[in-house]
Amino acid sequence: MRLPVLLLAASVLFALPARADITLFPERETWLSVGPLYSAAFGADEPGTGVGGELTLNGFKGVGGLGLFAQAQKMERGSARLCAGLQGTLFFGGVELGVMHETASRTRVATTGLHVAPYLAFVFGSLGVRFGIPLAGDRDIGPGGVERTRHAREVGLVLTLKLPIALSSHSVWGPIFPWN
Repeated sequence: MRLPVLLLAASVLFALPARADITLFPERETWLSVGPLYSAAFGADEPGTGVGGELTLNGFKGVGGLGLFAQAQKMERGSARLCAGLQGTLFFGGVELGVMHETASRTRVATTGLHVAPYLAFVFGSLGVRFGIPLAGDRDIGPGGVERTRHAREVGLVLTLKLPIALSSHSVWGPIFPWN
C-alpha cells in the first residue's frame, strides 16, 4: 500500500519542474466581462428585487486585478439604479467602490450615494453583498401632495453572470473560451 503512494508522490514532485512553463495566473492581461445582474434588497424601508446588466473591464497581473465596472438595473420599486466605479480582485474575492444613482419613484426622490460591494468571483459570475449609502437627495412633494424623501440605505444580495472576453492577444485562459 505504501509503495503506490510513494510512487505517486515522487512522480508528482518530479513532474512539476518539468512543466515549469505552465502559467496558471494572468500576466498583464485585460479582460472585458458582460452579463445579466439580479439583486434582492433587504430592509424595512425599501425591499425588492432588480434586474439589469453589468460591464467590467479589468487588468490582471498574477493573482490580482484592478479595473472599472458599470451597472444598470430596473428596480421593482419603480426606479432605475445606475452605478459605476473601481473594482479590485484578489484570488476569488474582490470589492467594488463607486457612485450609485437611483432615479425617482412615486414615493422617493432621485438619490445619489456611495456603492460598496464585496463579492466572491467565479469565472462565469459573482455573488456579492451590496451596500448603498445615500449622500444626496432633497425632499419633494410628489403626486397627490405626498412628501417624497430620498431612497433609504440599502443592503442587498447580488448575483451576476458573466461572459469573459480576453482583450489581450497573449491570454493564459483565452484559448479555453471558444469566443476568444
